[in-house]
Amino acid sequence: MTDRDVKRVVNKLMGKDALSWRMRDDGFLVVINTQGWKVTFSAGEVEKAFKSLARKKGASDDPAG
Repeated sequence: MTDRDVKRVVNKLMGKDALSWRMRDDGFLVVINTQGWKVTFSAGEVEKAFKSLARKKGASDDPAG
């Protein structure tokens, strides 16, 4: 997953409420929100959000849809 992909996943999971983020080696995503809280997403949650974004992109590229 590229940095751009991770940024899209962060926006999907947190909206514009993210100040900083870090993708850990084990697949967990750690995000700091605007209130200074650390929010951790499991590798499964990250993968689900990423696949959701891929489906939306695929749907918008479909000329019939």
